[in-house]
Order: sequence, then structure tokens, then C-alpha cells
Amino acid sequence: MNLRSNLFKTLPRERTDYIAVRDTITEAKEDIDAVKIDALHCRQGRLGIGYHFLILTNGNITLGRHIETVGSHSKRMDDISVAIGIVGGLVDKVRTDTRNLQQIDALEDLKLVLQERYPNAEVHDRPQS
Repeated sequence: MNLRSNLFKTLPRERTDYIAVRDTITEAKEDIDAVKIDALHCRQGRLGIGYHFLILTNGNITLGRHIETVGSHSKRMDDISVAIGIVGGLVDKVRTDTRNLQQIDALEDLKLVLQERYPNAEVHDRPQS
């Protein structure tokens, strides 16, 4: 998968205080993937996809930025967190919790793996509801 963050060097993250969970603030559509989020984030002025992981509507987890680099997902948390994006968060242009069971299950599994890797990191989940 060709993502901009694979083409350009991103900064290494010095520490990981948080596991930041964010909805992509897009419709929860099956055709939204890391390549589309990469393009969206680039149009927003970011260096490509800002999440380290992206959970698709079918529950599949895809890679975004390299896990050891600074993300671009939450202004005050980018340099101290690893980020999980979950496709969805909008219905008819209104922020709404659109997470389905597959996404919730995948999120729980991924959080367990990341909490093992970063045992002192606090989970900061900001769903749209």
C-alpha cells in the first residue's frame, strides 16, 4: 500500500503516554481505507495518514504511520501517543458513534497488544456521540 508517510521520513516519538483512539470523522463506509484517509489527511495539510493503525468497517486492522513515529491525529497528543483511527463517526454530516461490533472487537484486541508494548500508556478514547 502506497502511503505518503512511507515515502517521507516522519519524526521518531520520544515517549508514549497515551493510546489515542479516534474516529476518522467520515461516513462509516466499506470503501474507506488507509489510502483514502492518507489522501484526506494530506488535503488537510498533514504529511499523509496521521494514525498508526486504522480499523476498517469490517474490523480489519491496517497499518498507517510507522508505530515508533509521531502521529498527526490530536494536536496536543501527536508526539506522546500511538493512534488508532476507526473508520466512521459521521452520519449525514453529524458526528455520531458509528462503531460496529467488528470494529469494537478489533479495537479491544489492538488495545491489548498496544498496552502490552506500552504498559504505562493510558487509553484515551474519544468516540463521537
